[in-house]
Amino acid sequence: MAEFKFSLEKVLNYREQLENEAKARLGFLQEKSRMLKEHYRSMKEEELLHEEKLCATPFSESGERWLLDNYIKALRQDMIQTQKNIAGVDEEITQAKQDLAQKSKDKKVMEKLKEKHFENFKKEEQLKEQRNLDEIASIRFKAQTY
Repeated sequence: MAEFKFSLEKVLNYREQLENEAKARLGFLQEKSRMLKEHYRSMKEEELLHEEKLCATPFSESGERWLLDNYIKALRQDMIQTQKNIAGVDEEITQAKQDLAQKSKDKKVMEKLKEKHFENFKKEEQLKEQRNLDEIASIRFKAQTY
């Protein structure tokens, strides 16, 4: 019996590679989003901590209050920028998911084509085998009749 060879195997391998790259990119972006959200959460906690400190600082220590107030303002600016970064990464994640879905679909098409080619190959092999058996049977039958 002959060995099955899919003529578009390189295309299928390439599409698998593209799908794996898309998965890796999505994983990277999801990790980046998780880290940004964790950073935002820690900044939020720090903001609350320093606001409490500001409230507890007496008005007579104006220098300390000024420093705390400016630090809180800077933290808020960083938090706004981090929120923008999170939104940007979340948008990239949406795009990466769509890209991954398309690449998976492309790979599935090639896999289905490979399956169809394999089924056709098996049918052809069965036909060849059947023809050989029929020929052997007819030769034996002719040999017995003489």
